[in-house]
Amino acid sequence: MKVYGYNSVSEALKAKKVNKIYVAKEGDLKIRNLISEAKSKGIPVYTVENLPGKIAADVSMITYSKVDEIMKKALENNGFILILDNVTDQRNLGACIRTAEFFGASGVLIPKRRAAQVNEGAVKTSAGAVFHVDIAREENLVSAIKKLKKYGFYIVAADLDGERLDLVNFSFPLALVVGGEDRGISHHIKKRCDSIVRIPGSGRIESLNLSVAAGILMYEIAKKLNR
Repeated sequence: MKVYGYNSVSEALKAKKVNKIYVAKEGDLKIRNLISEAKSKGIPVYTVENLPGKIAADVSMITYSKVDEIMKKALENNGFILILDNVTDQRNLGACIRTAEFFGASGVLIPKRRAAQVNEGAVKTSAGAVFHVDIAREENLVSAIKKLKKYGFYIVAADLDGERLDLVNFSFPLALVVGGEDRGISHHIKKRCDSIVRIPGSGRIESLNLSVAAGILMYEIAKKLNR
């Protein structure tokens, strides 16, 4: 897999995922410093013409975690997991993963099929966060949620017909379910959630981009978690 741009390459380098680096001739100081670091680690560097983002890297594919591993981590930390259902856009996937890592999520759970997967686009949008947060793929999200509930997870879903976010009391460990912009959250998943919440607004537009909504929700969850 090839990733482009300073942030993505830098985070991949920190995660020891870089196999080789490509750099443009006119790289700035921070790129030159990154190249020096790569060379010190024995990573081959090649100069190329017309390179998007001035720097790119061949990186190893991420290693997906098991759902049980993410669940165990959340139980130990009394933390939260992000579950993405029907998210098909790579940019939204990457943005949600970036925010989940920023707010200290124990992991991110995505479907194996009919949904965006972690590829170059998601890596770029996540600014390399995919290399620092556990990501699991599950064949059946309903089964995964049933298992989480069995182990005491409180399941929260975001939807327009939910209660106001600021009026809902969460308990931890917690799993937040966010659905895709077109299809939203699947009915079979929604009916198994403990709470359905919405973000109250005062404008004429009734909804937010899903990655923006996910960010607001995770911010509120992180605030409650850190009290």
